[in-house]
Amino acid sequence: MFSTHPTLEDLEGFLWSTSRSVSQASKTLVLRHLLADCTVCRERLSALHWDSRRLTRLVRPEVEAELAEGPATKSALGYDYGKAFSAAERAVSALLAPERAESSGDLLAELDALPPDERVKRVGTGGRFASPAFVNVLLNRSHDARFQDAEEMLHFAHLARLAADGCSPVDTGNELRLADLRARAWGQYGNALRVSGKPREAEEALATAHRHRKGGTGDPMLRAALLARSTPLAIFQGRFGEAIEMCEGAEEIYRELGESHLLATTMVQRATATLNSGEAESAVRILNQTIPLIDHEEDPHLLLAACHNLIRCYIDLERPDQALQLYAETRELYKEFEDPLILLRATWQEGQLLRDLGHLRAAETTLLRARKGYLERKLAYEAALVSLDLATVYVKLGLVDKLKQTVLETVPIFHALRVGLETLAALLQLQQVAEQEQQALDLIRALSARIEPLRRQRVEES
Repeated sequence: MFSTHPTLEDLEGFLWSTSRSVSQASKTLVLRHLLADCTVCRERLSALHWDSRRLTRLVRPEVEAELAEGPATKSALGYDYGKAFSAAERAVSALLAPERAESSGDLLAELDALPPDERVKRVGTGGRFASPAFVNVLLNRSHDARFQDAEEMLHFAHLARLAADGCSPVDTGNELRLADLRARAWGQYGNALRVSGKPREAEEALATAHRHRKGGTGDPMLRAALLARSTPLAIFQGRFGEAIEMCEGAEEIYRELGESHLLATTMVQRATATLNSGEAESAVRILNQTIPLIDHEEDPHLLLAACHNLIRCYIDLERPDQALQLYAETRELYKEFEDPLILLRATWQEGQLLRDLGHLRAAETTLLRARKGYLERKLAYEAALVSLDLATVYVKLGLVDKLKQTVLETVPIFHALRVGLETLAALLQLQQVAEQEQQALDLIRALSARIEPLRRQRVEES
């Protein structure tokens, strides 16, 4: 072993051994030292923009799998872990292989000057657009649009997926890195499809992302990211237990790697799944554990998501006074944002609170504004749920004609959701029981339960 610690040159030689001549013995010694999780070398790895915990998470399964195949043999160093470390080193080398350098500024400017359909054609041809750097630019553009424009988010995710599919192993450094790149692109594409109300297509895209990941470097951060990307779709489809399991898998990785921000993000997702499964009290506990972990300055969106979901918990627990108190404390936070979807979410939530506190006329005005905004953005699921909230207000006010009109306006929204005939029939039945308050409220609750699994938490990090 090293008498002290590997030097920066030793570490660089190991991490970038695909392009440098370094002896197998030297690389084995470095890897053994790194697996010991040396504090000094962790700082040196940080100087190379690499975290030793992430390295250990990457290589340990490779080492353990190799060691499980048979007993180690004695060597001058004590035990010969050469085969195990060789497998681990292959994973590290693949992950850190250099990409082809490309400038993306001119390409992006060229695309921005074109209409959307022409952009798809240009990127689909590959060529200059098939570069990892440009894929990352497109992914960032898609991610940045998530609170502002669902269609733009999907458009740039689609372009990123096309560009990634056009890349070659030469562009990314090797086949494993190419698989990772495509996994990221397909993951964002699947998430954008989900946000845009296309769950079937989203499921197929995310399945493709996971297949690419399994053929990649084994990067634990990518695995955790795809689990987190897949969680909202599972919530969307009512697979709450599966969503919670995926969150727990991602949380384990983020906790081990010391990624506190991403850990908090995933805990908010787990709280969302727990809330939608009907366990509002458990969701409150998760959120109360999560909120102290969130850095408001670093990610106000995440803090808003946690507070928003906590308010939802109190509404579902029929504790409107607590919900109103928290909402009043959160209003200043809402004012920090100009994102249309976040402001719509705030308007919707305000309408729910006003309704539950008995301010029915004010609730009507607020919910109508929210529904109009969702319809303008072609977000059918949210528009359907707001419509049912509005129907509750009309039932409580005894406004039969307005209730019947709301039902008629909601029918095409349900058609757009492709709900089953039974659900559509239940909506129409609401007109017949409009004058029977309790029966009408029970029917509205049943309708909400049928489409509630499709609820999307748009203020989540995804």
